[in-house]
Amino acid sequence: MKTYIIMLLLMMCQNLASQELPVLSTTSLYNEEQQFDHIDSCNYAKDTHNERDQYVGLWQYNQNGILFILKIEKMDKMINKRKFPGFQAHYNYFDRLVLRYRLVKNNVLLFDNLNESDIDPIANYATKHGSNNYASGRIWDRTRNVRGSHTITRLNTNPAKIIFNLERFDYTKVNDSSFYQDRQPLFSIPQGGIEMVKID
Repeated sequence: MKTYIIMLLLMMCQNLASQELPVLSTTSLYNEEQQFDHIDSCNYAKDTHNERDQYVGLWQYNQNGILFILKIEKMDKMINKRKFPGFQAHYNYFDRLVLRYRLVKNNVLLFDNLNESDIDPIANYATKHGSNNYASGRIWDRTRNVRGSHTITRLNTNPAKIIFNLERFDYTKVNDSSFYQDRQPLFSIPQGGIEMVKID
């Protein structure tokens, strides 16, 4: 009987977890006046003007022995859930860009998740807000285990190009601090506003 009750409770929890949480308000990522409302609980911040389309594709940087390929795709209604002890759960939805990448240095493959279907959209994403000429977000450098902020700016060129800028000073180290005392650069992903050309 006890096993039956536990199984029933687990099934109920799984059912609740798999249900989509309700949207109680909707805002436009394009509307700057709604910018501070995007993070309201139960809100859905939508890409009403298809601003993400300009970033979608496969982008390549290939210089100085570094091959960095960035795959950018759209993900609609991505949920962002936060729960703090003693407080009601907070969630909202965003239309975002999700990132995957391949990194090769001196012909050595360091990381590649370009073709993986299972990704972590919370760790690798970008959002385009209002009239900003860039999308911004976070990317997880898996080689060095550091999460950093970045911007992606679309250039008006032919062939299509972007500037991918991994910020130097806004990051979170995932490993213990002793890991980073190896005299290696903090990031293995190239920094400094690299120009990337669209290859697909």
